[in-house]
Amino acid sequence: MSVPIAYATIIIIWSTTPLAVKWSGEVIHPITAVGLRMALAAAIGLVILRLMGVALRWHKPALKTYGFSQLGIFASMMCVYLAATMIPSGLISVLFALAPIWSNIFAKLLLGESELTMQRLIAFVISFTGLAFICLDDVLLSGNGSLGIALLLASVLLYSVSGVLVQKVEYKAHALSITVGGLICSVPLFALSWWITDGSVPAIDPHEISIWAIVYLAIFGSLLGFCAYFFIIKEVGATSVAMVTLMTPVLALCLGNIANDESISLEIAGGTAMILLGLCLYYQNYLVQITRRLTSQ
Repeated sequence: MSVPIAYATIIIIWSTTPLAVKWSGEVIHPITAVGLRMALAAAIGLVILRLMGVALRWHKPALKTYGFSQLGIFASMMCVYLAATMIPSGLISVLFALAPIWSNIFAKLLLGESELTMQRLIAFVISFTGLAFICLDDVLLSGNGSLGIALLLASVLLYSVSGVLVQKVEYKAHALSITVGGLICSVPLFALSWWITDGSVPAIDPHEISIWAIVYLAIFGSLLGFCAYFFIIKEVGATSVAMVTLMTPVLALCLGNIANDESISLEIAGGTAMILLGLCLYYQNYLVQITRRLTSQ
């Protein structure tokens, strides 16, 4: 896998994943849905690793990597699936656009790699002003919309620090091996969460869109998506997802509007534009470097 292919893969998957998450929890309990997704992805991943002849390691660096990845695979995804029952699917991608900024902040705190310049502080303020603008949406102000936003913000923070901690370990292995190892370690956690929150065995109806959404998420959202994500982290660092999050929010909002009849209010559109503007300003120099690297591949 090359860096440009990894980027293109993540753009497609991250644009479609929010809607699939929304659909997967419409009939099945969201915790059950995410647990089935990760268990299926782990099983398929093990088969692929065996066919490829790639070893799955369990030594200390590998275990540390799998452990840190649980913040992104287990804790973050739990928050996402619960939030998806409360807010439009497109907002999942919009709020995850803030992940590179948080990744950069955590990289500064944990790795000492980033610089918080005045320009980046201004960009930070612009992006979070956009978030505040989104929160003024009438639909979000009613019901559990505010709780959904809070859960998503927690998910973004967990996801961002997970990527930086994985990078800090510097465990060199096949990206699919890291992905499958993390997925396997997440299965007991999801099983325990399912037993506590739901405990019922869902009926498998092939005509239900929720089932196909789970299958799609298992194969593409979990296996291929996480594999491409860990590959990019290994090759160019955790903050390199900035390029991806500039594209996926708009695509996800449009897809949610077309396929799931989700409205795009003035507050959501304006807030999204401000978040992306802040992100562009925050990573102005970095985006130029990434673009040059992609075009040189």
